[in-house]
Amino acid sequence: MKKMFSSFFHFIASVVLAAGIAGYWYIAGDISIETASELFLGIFLAASPLPFIVSRWLIALRIKRRLHDSGVTCSRMSALTELLHVDTIAFNRNGTLTEGSVFISALVPEGMTQGSLLALAASAEREATHPYAHALYDTAVQRGLHLQRHSAARETESFGVEALIARTPVRVGKKEWLQEENIEISAALLTRADQLATSGQTPLFVSSSKYARGIIAVRDDVRAEARRALIALKERGLSLILLTGETKRLANATGKELRISEVRADLAGTDKAREIRLLQSRGAVVAMVGDPMADQPALRAADISIGCPSSLEKQPTPEEEDTPRDPLHEELMRGQNDEKPSEMEPLMPPEDAAYFEAQALRNQGRSTSFMPDIVLDKEGLPSLVTLWDTCNAARARAKQNRWLSLLFLFLFTPAAAGVLTFFDATVLPYPIVGGALVLLLILLIVNALRE
Repeated sequence: MKKMFSSFFHFIASVVLAAGIAGYWYIAGDISIETASELFLGIFLAASPLPFIVSRWLIALRIKRRLHDSGVTCSRMSALTELLHVDTIAFNRNGTLTEGSVFISALVPEGMTQGSLLALAASAEREATHPYAHALYDTAVQRGLHLQRHSAARETESFGVEALIARTPVRVGKKEWLQEENIEISAALLTRADQLATSGQTPLFVSSSKYARGIIAVRDDVRAEARRALIALKERGLSLILLTGETKRLANATGKELRISEVRADLAGTDKAREIRLLQSRGAVVAMVGDPMADQPALRAADISIGCPSSLEKQPTPEEEDTPRDPLHEELMRGQNDEKPSEMEPLMPPEDAAYFEAQALRNQGRSTSFMPDIVLDKEGLPSLVTLWDTCNAARARAKQNRWLSLLFLFLFTPAAAGVLTFFDATVLPYPIVGGALVLLLILLIVNALRE
């Protein structure tokens, strides 16, 4: 949008300049209207924004051609040239930096068994959409635990889920959220939660009535390729910031692992958008990398939105026999008996569930039709490094074309305006200016597209 406005004002300025100089010569130089028109045309061609527009378009075309085989797609072509001005990149954690293999890593019950704690949490989370909820529910079903039906449930973004089970309120989520609801949490559970978060795990508190019944820790490790990609981006002079809805301890542990100095935790979608606008108010040009669906508010607020296919959304693949497994994960998955869980009926028809899901997205400022400026391929962040290097390589060609366009502007505009007549030279005719403009455009095309 900014580039479009600058080109528009450049066009207006060239028209005003040409009209003003042609009018001056028409009045002061006693020339005919035909000569004044030819003078106007020559000045306008010399001062027009066409070389600058073509230059930017050609650079974007060059980048797009290079990325054609990489799988990276671009819905807004100008974003490829605007990417050259980005100095700060913000990242979401879950699904963008992590492997997407969410699993239960620890069960810390208080006053009940591990199975009862997991069954209580899974009963409340059975219809929740968050990946952590899916991990709890799937593990409980595979273990054959008896799950209770709830009469009401509500999922609060970035905080957790509350449900009414047997007329008793059950909550699964963050410590701060439960404390706001006046849930009593023991000092032992608080200490254990800090230890789990520091080690890179997400502690989910489970409460029944007014008391915390324990902690279920889930884990989603950082991808090795994401770590290498972030190091490469830092080496290219970019500032990195982590925006996540996780707890401060887990966010700081992730930031330390990935060497990200700026970390913002406990953020909902709108909070991430607010942080991006705050960075922009300080003069930063921000690109946001995240899930096109879950991180829509932040992606919309950024100067450039970059969609990264979430690793949390995976196609089912057959399990390999030699796949390494986590011992604790295997222990948690091992059922108490060999009975198969009974199939549970959905609480509402699929069409009703789809309607309420669409309503929730609208209430959160999201849309299923949203398309980021740039969408990375299935490799994720490594392709962002390739994209950046491709854009950076085109930067040199962009500078060369800009200097050629400026040289043409400052040489031919005075000549077409009749400034050289004060030195006994003739006014440069508009056919010569037009021919020179055509030659310049050819030169820009060749310089931009050459290997």
